[in-house]
Amino acid sequence: MRHPFLTPSVERLSADGQLRHVHDAGVFGRFRRPVILLARDLCTFALFDASAVPRSRRHQAARLHARSASPYIVAGVALTRAGDAYCIWWWDLARVQTLLNAAGYTSAPLLRPETMAQPAGRDWRIVNLCEGYEGQLWRNAALVASVWRPTRFDDASWAAFARVQRGAIEAPQTPPQAETLPIADDSEAFSLSPGDISRGDALRLGGGFLASLIASLSLFWAGQGIGLQRSADKIEKEATEIQATTPRTSALREAEAELQRLKAFRDAEAQTSPLSAAGAAIGVLALYDLAPMAMTVDGTTLSATLPYSAVDKASELTMEFEQSGYFTDVRPRTDQGAHTIIFDMTMVQSAPPLTAGE
Repeated sequence: MRHPFLTPSVERLSADGQLRHVHDAGVFGRFRRPVILLARDLCTFALFDASAVPRSRRHQAARLHARSASPYIVAGVALTRAGDAYCIWWWDLARVQTLLNAAGYTSAPLLRPETMAQPAGRDWRIVNLCEGYEGQLWRNAALVASVWRPTRFDDASWAAFARVQRGAIEAPQTPPQAETLPIADDSEAFSLSPGDISRGDALRLGGGFLASLIASLSLFWAGQGIGLQRSADKIEKEATEIQATTPRTSALREAEAELQRLKAFRDAEAQTSPLSAAGAAIGVLALYDLAPMAMTVDGTTLSATLPYSAVDKASELTMEFEQSGYFTDVRPRTDQGAHTIIFDMTMVQSAPPLTAGE
């Protein structure tokens, strides 16, 4: 968290159910959900190589792998990017919830492995935790391997860890000196856009998304006066004709008409990539009952300004923007003076294909 005033309240949960206070919330952090750092021995780590997947679908592929390869029946999951790969953290959600209930914890916190709250490392290192020791391998400031032991690493256990790491620089022959690290306020554990997938797929794109996107595009188009008035009038006329011939009592026929209307919009919006990208962004925001206060385009970057109250939804919005197929490299930032949160996102060169199954 590069802005300490936004840091939420943080506590650490050990495997024996003990909760230890780490630090208080910042001035505005008290409005965010508290964070529970899970002891390393409560978590399992894996690295998913997504280099063979198209760039726009890598996050989605990592999410699917995290669900299918989970070692727990009911798992909590957190994702972090590591170049073309993704670090996947799992924990037994049922066990963690039982520990929190036993400790009398009643809030709905964000759960994060304690490793995510550590300062970034370089190459090989061993971290001295409150319980046990963690061996780590870092590459380009991203964690690519992690293993936990209840006791200190000896030569044999260190060699066993280092030997299975592919493409790594040569490891020290003997275990490095264990480091005791502080909590890093700028770590991903406290980010406004953590890579977790706790929401599941309940709000994935479907009929509701299409309807919201179409309605949002209509509103956005109506407010534009930049060379597309003729196309907008034509589209509006076609949409009116479709609606007139579509009985509102028939959900199936209404969906078909909405899809035709969307295709009409897409034919005209192809004249300007920023316009279609802005419409897609408004459609995503509509899923969360949000509307942008401002929207600007600078080259290939679209920026959407929202009220600061949207901070709690930053994680979900970031994932939805990236998985819409219109944006990559979504970066939320805050403007303390204006009391807003701004999403800067890179627009893809071409819109994703639309099929009847989406």
